[in-house]
Amino acid sequence: MATSPWSETRLSTLNSEEHFRIRGEGSTRLETFVDAAFAFAVTMLVISVDDVPRTYSEFVDALKSIPAFIASFFQVIMFWLGHRNWSQRFALEDRTAIALSLVLVCGILVIVFPLRVVFGSGFSYLSGGFFPYPFQVGWPEMRQIFIIYGTGFSVMCSLIVLLYIHAWRQREWLALNTQELLVTRSKIIFWAIPAGAGLISMLVALFTQGFGVIYAGFVYFLLFVLLPVQRMYERRQLRSSL
Repeated sequence: MATSPWSETRLSTLNSEEHFRIRGEGSTRLETFVDAAFAFAVTMLVISVDDVPRTYSEFVDALKSIPAFIASFFQVIMFWLGHRNWSQRFALEDRTAIALSLVLVCGILVIVFPLRVVFGSGFSYLSGGFFPYPFQVGWPEMRQIFIIYGTGFSVMCSLIVLLYIHAWRQREWLALNTQELLVTRSKIIFWAIPAGAGLISMLVALFTQGFGVIYAGFVYFLLFVLLPVQRMYERRQLRSSL
């Protein structure tokens, strides 16, 4: 095995973030490309919004579409932050890291439009039509949308899981200390949770009919409970390891 460039002397000079020493202080060509692709995905979200309003009623309807856009925007940012944090922590740019990153970019560009449909339809349904959506979808169409979105969401989260697993396999070369090993394992679990939620949502949509399809969307609300609990467990482990 090649000698690691991450000697203790060099690592001690790096900034500390959540008990993790930052190895990727500068932007690599891979990170720059990923950032540009995610910026383009956000642009696609903006383009997918309706035309410029010509009347006051159209203006009000446009304002009502903002919640769906914000939800879609933060969904894209969630994956961007996942890759950014991984890149800063490990600064890996080998073939595996490049391949996984490129598939991640491809994935976000594919699911960007299903994002708007899922959140737009969801806000319209939960608000009783107060937040309008440009086109109506029936339960059969909504079922297909949840299957597509759940599959894409699960794949995207799984890709970040694979990135952290790849970093774990390179732990000796990266010279990860005890706290960094703990955080790396924790992040694998952290991203595996939404990956599982996406898979469960897809299965619910696949095996339900009619109104039951709505439960495929409710599956994602579990993340607001499971992820904070997992984060609390990670912090507790870190405190006990210090």
